[in-house]
Amino acid sequence: MARVSFLFHNLPWKILSLLVAFGIWFVVMSSNSIEMTKEVNLELEVPSGLTVANEVPDRVSFRLSGSKFFLRTLANSLDTIHVDLTKAKAGPAYYRIEKDSLHLPIGVRVLSISPSTINPVLEHLDRRTVPVEVQQKNEVPNGYRLVKLYASPKNVRIKGPRNVLETISQIRSEPVDLSDVPTTLKWEIPLRTGVPNVFFDEDTEPKIMAEVEPTGSNFRVAGVPIRVTGSHSSSLKPDKVALYVNCPPNLIRTLTPDQVKAYVEVPETKAGTYVREVKVELPAGVKLVRVVPDRVQVILE
Repeated sequence: MARVSFLFHNLPWKILSLLVAFGIWFVVMSSNSIEMTKEVNLELEVPSGLTVANEVPDRVSFRLSGSKFFLRTLANSLDTIHVDLTKAKAGPAYYRIEKDSLHLPIGVRVLSISPSTINPVLEHLDRRTVPVEVQQKNEVPNGYRLVKLYASPKNVRIKGPRNVLETISQIRSEPVDLSDVPTTLKWEIPLRTGVPNVFFDEDTEPKIMAEVEPTGSNFRVAGVPIRVTGSHSSSLKPDKVALYVNCPPNLIRTLTPDQVKAYVEVPETKAGTYVREVKVELPAGVKLVRVVPDRVQVILE
């Protein structure tokens, strides 16, 4: 009896809730059907000691049809299809992308899949160490001279298909354009193997390092702190600069930190972020050649 009483308790509200839910479902399901393309990441899981030796798509496109409501939600979701090849052996493999590989809401159907199959070739994984050849293009502009240009590290450990690694005697960098001098006067360029399915086997990312300096300077004063004029509460990015100066050697040895000053002027009082030029005060006989960087961000709180 108590169970029956519970069923009929607030019966009008229960019926109304059911009608509203049915109405929402009906509107969603009866809305105009549309089509969309959904791209999904592919991740290949291969046996230990083997690796993929050929180029295999890393994404697959699903052409879908269904309710606009559900497709809009699906468009913003991130999906990955895990291709299980852990039982495969060295040599050609075959995998078919099925329609049920993607979890779809009710009412959404798959029209087509591209590509619908993938054909990875598995080879034995190998490792070796090879030197890096740093390539450059163009010359340093007038007013600068090249200080450093090298790979870090000079020799890199790589891994990949054994038959591919046997053909690699060195890694060549992308040409470094020395004519385009950055404001920091330094380059840090990530190194790439340039060979499909061959990767670096290093703890840190290999890089190409380069540095130039103004030819008019004979000394570099690094780590000079910047102060902000005024009494505003502020922070700087970065908060230190390097100064390239020209002066007699005996004078540079007598310089003290309080004689070299870098500052920015910020007349504004409103909180916000401002970009300001760095100004420098130097003692007599010391000529400023360049400030690096010459502008910084000032954040007023």
